[in-house]
Amino acid sequence: MDAEPAARYVTDLLAGLHRWAGRDALVTEDRRVTFDEMLERAYRIARALGGMGHSRHEGIVCLMGNSPELVCLRLAAHLLGSRFTALHAGSPGETAVCRAVLTAARPAVLVVDRQGARALGEPAPGMFSLGADGVGCDLQALADAESGEPLRPQAREEDTALVVYSRGSTGVRRGAVHRFRAMNVTWRRPDEGELGDFPAGVTTLAVSPLSGNAGEVALMLLRAGCTVRLMDDFAPGRVLATVETERITSVYLPSPYLERLVGHPETGRTDLSSLRYLPYGNAPIAPDTLRRAIGVFGPILSQNYVTSELRAVTLLRQEDHLAAADGRPQLLRSAGRPLPEVELRICGPDGRDRPAGEPGEVWLRAPHMMSGYWRDPDATRRVMRKGWLRSGDTGQLDPEGYLYLGDRA
Repeated sequence: MDAEPAARYVTDLLAGLHRWAGRDALVTEDRRVTFDEMLERAYRIARALGGMGHSRHEGIVCLMGNSPELVCLRLAAHLLGSRFTALHAGSPGETAVCRAVLTAARPAVLVVDRQGARALGEPAPGMFSLGADGVGCDLQALADAESGEPLRPQAREEDTALVVYSRGSTGVRRGAVHRFRAMNVTWRRPDEGELGDFPAGVTTLAVSPLSGNAGEVALMLLRAGCTVRLMDDFAPGRVLATVETERITSVYLPSPYLERLVGHPETGRTDLSSLRYLPYGNAPIAPDTLRRAIGVFGPILSQNYVTSELRAVTLLRQEDHLAAADGRPQLLRSAGRPLPEVELRICGPDGRDRPAGEPGEVWLRAPHMMSGYWRDPDATRRVMRKGWLRSGDTGQLDPEGYLYLGDRA
């Protein structure tokens, strides 16, 4: 009998989700899934996989859109303690790398939904499907035969929770390994104030791929009792209409999405009064665009700097955006200050700290940092130095600790 306690991230997540029985958890254009139904499906999927001999020492790779099936599968993977790798079926290049990722992740199973099955084309050997009739082995049918009663989590702190593949900005896509002990991430600074609080029952719109950081943010909001409205692609007009008609409270937008939304002709004619939090990030954005965004949306923007290796680094608060409009315009070029538990240095080629105002490579350290690259010890050694992560990004700090990013080092 394994006496080691279950991973705290999983037990806390499940306890939070169980609090909201009866409420809507996941909503699409034609479906509504309550918290009870979501958890029951996750328990059934976990039992079905476990019944086939799947253990916490194996992996699950999925190629899916932003579907309820993806969220339920991820919960099942966390229940089993299985390492989980998500690829977005609608993103360019994801389908092409899917088979290579699956090979690198062995032993692992591949699971697709309807969109993933269409994107993949020819089925992979041993492939499972969720909600995609006639494709591979029907995991949903196997799960329906199982009990939906709560299942004791098998995940342990040192088990691998996620293998997150980078977006390939340097031409190489590596899988960053995140263990369950490193999954408890604080996404906000304690001095952020009341702006950005998420009361239970509000609805957030998930329009960027849940295979990335948006997936973790969605679980965080679900745990707080929020409803997540799933949208599978980004069409600015459709996003605006959904915000207006469904009274959306928050939307996470990669910087290019924010630029397109600000520039859309319907933005000024849409009722956006329900929005109270608009986080963005993952790419540089022009200060002029941010000024226009503040004028359109009001004091609700915040920016995060994230990487595949360290999934939450800095925060440019909503209050910082207000300060930028009130005499400190340089803050709009900043990625903000480090989040709690994140240590940040600017180093020269010799690894020594650079003073404020002097550029160098961004070095990072935090409890939620990756433990290395999946089956790539040489690449791990190149970026890990005595507990510090060399991010590969250049930047500089100002005297107040705000980070200003440059290019890849």
